[in-house]
Amino acid sequence: MIRGGDEARASTNGGAVSDEKPVVATGLGKDDAEAPIPRRQFLQWLGIGTAGSVLALEGACSFLRPAAEEDNPLARLVERDWEKIYRDQYRYDSAFDWVCSPNDTHACRIRSYVRNGIVVRSGATYDYQDYADIYGNHATVNWNPRQCAKGYTFHRVLYGPYRLRHPIVRSGWRAWCEAGFPDLTPELKAKYFFDRRGEDVFVQISWEDAFMCIARALDAIARRYSGAAGAKRLLAQGCQPEMVAAMGGAGTRTVKMRGGMGLLGVLGKYGMYRLNNSLALLDAKIRGVGPEEAKAGRNFSNYTWHGDQAPGHPWVHGLQASECDFTELRSSKHIIMDGKNLVEN
Repeated sequence: MIRGGDEARASTNGGAVSDEKPVVATGLGKDDAEAPIPRRQFLQWLGIGTAGSVLALEGACSFLRPAAEEDNPLARLVERDWEKIYRDQYRYDSAFDWVCSPNDTHACRIRSYVRNGIVVRSGATYDYQDYADIYGNHATVNWNPRQCAKGYTFHRVLYGPYRLRHPIVRSGWRAWCEAGFPDLTPELKAKYFFDRRGEDVFVQISWEDAFMCIARALDAIARRYSGAAGAKRLLAQGCQPEMVAAMGGAGTRTVKMRGGMGLLGVLGKYGMYRLNNSLALLDAKIRGVGPEEAKAGRNFSNYTWHGDQAPGHPWVHGLQASECDFTELRSSKHIIMDGKNLVEN
């Protein structure tokens, strides 16, 4: 390393001050560690090194010189049909809008693009500002774009190799159904794999058989736990007397259904609630009571009995996280947040 002195070392020559300021060279040999080098000699040495560097850089840049016209591949007529594939990858034949609800509560309206009868991609509609209710209130443009990565790739699930395209049922459960749903003694639990369901296998059945198995199961449950005999069975199984008394003798009250995530489609999700309510017809047939005394199954709230998403919400507001619109944050002067962690959610 070469460094200069902290202060100029002036030498006198006939009363005049010389500009020969020696430079101390370090990092040299032992005997030369403190040998001074005149500044003019150092600058001369630096100029030679710089000139050598310039020559080396000029030689390296020679590789960047343009090729001769006859050797330039872009100047000749070349085959460029491959570019059509690149430019044509987003072409589509038609498009349609639908509500995307793979497994969340947002229900985004998105647009899917069809090519050769297959959905090739999805995207946002960018028209939320045009939505309005019967009172003329319009949604905000800030909802755009409205779609997550799961929604963007949902068509891959539809065409994927692991999509379930037919009903399946556990083999042991189907054998139990075909046997007429006998009481599950320890021996029968082992026979029908109720004590080790993870070791059982699933078998494919038809839709007709699936509906029939479900109907037979609901009928068997309602009959087994109706009346005094049903109440006795429940007490023997450890159910609380208050709960058994609240059933009113209706075995259908032991059926509890949950309609899935909130607001994810009236038919696909809340259809479970409709089915559960229709069990009042089954109770009327089993117990022989009229419409006023018939009891349906119990509907579980979407969030009340599962997850970590503030189970107090349904008890206070009637529905989980649906008491306000998130867009009101933009027009609010004072915000009180309860039951939601915006950092994690």
